[in-house]
Amino acid sequence: MSQLLGPDGRPIRAQTLTQPQAEPQVAGIRSPWHEPIASGLTPPRLASILRAAAEGEMRDFLILAEEMEEREPHYFSVLSTRKRALTELTPIITAATEEARDVEIADAVRELVEDPRFTLMIGDLTDAIGKGYSVVEIIWRRSSSRWDIAGYEWRDPTFFTFDRRTGAELRLASSDAEGEPLAPYTFITHFPRLKSGLPGRGGLARLAVWSFMLKSFTLKDWMAFLEIYGMPFRIGKYGPGATNEEKDALLRAVRDIAGDAAAIMPESMSVDFQEAKASTGSNAFESKARYIDEQLSKIVLGQTTTTDAISGGHAVSKEHNEVRHDILRSDSRVLAATIQRDLVEPFVAFNFGPQERYPRLSYPVEESEDLKALMENTERFVRMGGKVSSSEVRDKLGWSDPEETDELLAPPRGGPALASDDLPAEDRPRPAQARALHPVCPGCGQRHAPALAAQLVPADDDLTAIMVETFGDWAEVADPIFVPLREALEAASSYEELNAALAGALAKMDRAALAEALARATAKARGLGDIQD
Repeated sequence: MSQLLGPDGRPIRAQTLTQPQAEPQVAGIRSPWHEPIASGLTPPRLASILRAAAEGEMRDFLILAEEMEEREPHYFSVLSTRKRALTELTPIITAATEEARDVEIADAVRELVEDPRFTLMIGDLTDAIGKGYSVVEIIWRRSSSRWDIAGYEWRDPTFFTFDRRTGAELRLASSDAEGEPLAPYTFITHFPRLKSGLPGRGGLARLAVWSFMLKSFTLKDWMAFLEIYGMPFRIGKYGPGATNEEKDALLRAVRDIAGDAAAIMPESMSVDFQEAKASTGSNAFESKARYIDEQLSKIVLGQTTTTDAISGGHAVSKEHNEVRHDILRSDSRVLAATIQRDLVEPFVAFNFGPQERYPRLSYPVEESEDLKALMENTERFVRMGGKVSSSEVRDKLGWSDPEETDELLAPPRGGPALASDDLPAEDRPRPAQARALHPVCPGCGQRHAPALAAQLVPADDDLTAIMVETFGDWAEVADPIFVPLREALEAASSYEELNAALAGALAKMDRAALAEALARATAKARGLGDIQD
């Protein structure tokens, strides 16, 4: 067997690749069982945990970060959303060059990432987003033809520590405070790089933990408030001559009403129920809890709208979803770099030898597109005379190019003309815009209209073609009618002035051009009908 070399060309001991290095221990420093941290958490205790984590003692913080996902529904929801967005991405493998050898190497890597276990492993790596780092151990297997992956094992982050000198090198926890160096090419260590600084302080849980604690206080106080608010306050009354025995009986009766909702007492005694009235107390607790949830959404997703329906409408949600898209793109780039360094390059080096250039793994994040808006804008563009490749539109919509034998969908025969009046009101050209599109010149409408009709009107729709030809330069026909109205509207400063000016505007209207155009169109249509009859 030839000597095994790593991506850097240095020899590797094959025995270290096939033997697990960070298995849990029944008793010892790598125990999978932990004492709870979140129960009874107080601000001084939390400050102490964070201070210790900043100095390299990560164990309590990591346990607390895990408990936060188990105890806080909103934090679990938004963090899971961010994690699963990564696992839904499809990895792309790009060969180093187009040479046959590089294509063969890329195909082998592609086979590696298509293994279902690879996707599950990616989900384990996303645990780093909350805790600051995540470690997966690679269990290598040597077959007769190549090195392969026998499995991926997620390892508890408490099994690891950082070196004391730099605080940046991850090491395997041991009885030595410095820990043990990680065996090369046996671990995938992922750091999300959400901020600069020490890796142990780079997880979202460090920022979210204060919100977690404050919300837990809020919920406790809220439940206590609701318990008092839901049960009326009981007041027992006794007469001036009541004995101690009678007072004790009355007190027992009042207390029994709270638990049993029934009691007995002497006839001379009475109990009043002081019912609590509605107050802003409950709303204050709810507002505080909702505020904290919004902060958690901002911490994890960078926005609040897609997680809270009352924060805004659909348009606002779409806008905020773009921010989340940017976060996903950043997360995917960092994840791809981790997989490239710790899995792709060692796999290639073990099987094909060290390479000058390795196949590249990436996670492309496609922008979500509003297909309805795309089609509306395309339709408007085409109606205004623009030209668009149908194959490009099909690619955007996800439709394949039709085969010659396919049954094709087609617009209905004799459909409406695609003229400017079919456009939404905001897209219809005004007279001034129309002149720019159709310069006012003798015979201009007659020259341009037939070409427009040929492009936009079905060939067998003769009546519509006549209308387009007649009113191709509609500004010359409409301006004599609408210009006086527009001038009156622009000159008026109040409704009364406009109302007084309307009579004069109506008198200035010149309907001759419109009447002549309609007469010509009618004559042509009648002649066409006589011919067809």
